Amino acid sequence: MKIKIIALALFALLQNGYSQVAVGYFPFQSVLAVSTNTEKMLWLDYKLETNSFVSNLNMELSPKWNFKRTESVNYYAGLGIAFNPLYAFSDLPIVSGSFIDFGARIKPLKNATNFQVVFELSPYVNSDFVGGNLRSRLGLAWNFAK
Repeated sequence: MKIKIIALALFALLQNGYSQVAVGYFPFQSVLAVSTNTEKMLWLDYKLETNSFVSNLNMELSPKWNFKRTESVNYYAGLGIAFNPLYAFSDLPIVSGSFIDFGARIKPLKNATNFQVVFELSPYVNSDFVGGNLRSRLGLAWNFAK
């Protein structure tokens, strides 16, 4: 059921920004992010943990909402799930937890607003609701918008 909801959300958001993408990297956490156009009110964010073993390929998927957009910064929030499709081969649950992202995409260069500094706070809870943590991320991104 969760996979069907995720697939429908992904399809709907990609229809809205099919050829516009943003790529970001959070070096302190070794996380690569690929998103639909982050300048739109609604956008989709996919994160992949790098520098890990293939069997520990943690991923996140989250629709985001820009609740305040200005020329110099976009503030956003979004609910998401953390998952690892390779867990299915080990009879483990594919979905490992859920989170809420609160973030800002700061555009420090007036002549190059596609370059963004990204800061996120992200409370995370595992799927059993017995543990979690407050994650913070700092990274750089480029929005390939038209």
